[in-house]
Amino acid sequence: MTEPHSSDLLTMATPYAFNAISDTERREIDRRAAEAPKPIAQAFDAAVTAAHEMMAVVADSTAVQPPSALRESVLGRVEKLAATRSRWRTAAVAAAAAIVVGLAAFVVGIETRPTATQSVSDIVLAAPDVESVSSPLATGTATVLFSRERSAGVLVMNNVPPPEPGTVYQMWLLSPRGATLAGTMDAAAVSPSTTAEIPALGDSTALGFTVEPDPGAREPTGQMIVQIPLR
Repeated sequence: MTEPHSSDLLTMATPYAFNAISDTERREIDRRAAEAPKPIAQAFDAAVTAAHEMMAVVADSTAVQPPSALRESVLGRVEKLAATRSRWRTAAVAAAAAIVVGLAAFVVGIETRPTATQSVSDIVLAAPDVESVSSPLATGTATVLFSRERSAGVLVMNNVPPPEPGTVYQMWLLSPRGATLAGTMDAAAVSPSTTAEIPALGDSTALGFTVEPDPGAREPTGQMIVQIPLR
């Protein structure tokens, strides 16, 4: 495993959370987290928690009775992916598969639903190139799982406080062409664990957040409070 810098810890949070790494790699990440500056270590811990909560929410919302051959099918698929793609690029896929084997929920829904009825979340988490990135947002954590092949993403926010009364969180897809509206969230839409689908990433390179007067703005009127890179 290439020795990471402290700033790389957040990118390792998802594979760490879902055991998509070896014992040796886990010990190395633990050591790096222990030696990292306190803000980075806290952000890493929050991202790991967010990843656990995200998959629990997905599993609860899509749970069905799994077929007996699910485990062999999922593990076989992960082995094929690992043989053709780099380890870290497929970490999120392997992580999702590991959770499915344990919970027997999410992938069953993907395997048994017609393609026409798949949600954006289903499509993204089943994509072979799915990636994950997390960032602190206010006092919580925002995690984006996204697929360039599917041009879609899923935002999961954990422990992010609701916006102040009369304001909304506004999401923007940022690209060389500027900012494109990706949705708004008022206080009623934000809970301890909040999800939002992003059906069209286009050529965006980041997901940004601003706080705008309710019901939102046509373009950002304030400074981005966070920008999550999508690359």
